[in-house]
Amino acid sequence: MKIFIVYDLDSKMPFAVGEQVSAETARCCASAATGILHANLFAEEIDLGKQLPISPEPGTVASA
Repeated sequence: MKIFIVYDLDSKMPFAVGEQVSAETARCCASAATGILHANLFAEEIDLGKQLPISPEPGTVASA
């Protein structure tokens, strides 16, 4: 399973985060839960395994 964030294409706001098999499944489930047409939704996989540095070394620039 993968983690997806689902956006409403009309408002361009994220409104759902969840674990699904595919982006299409994430869109369909979010559509069923909210009543928004699934064609108006965009699902993007997010990687929670990526860790950002907590505190960079002094004198260095951190990049995400």
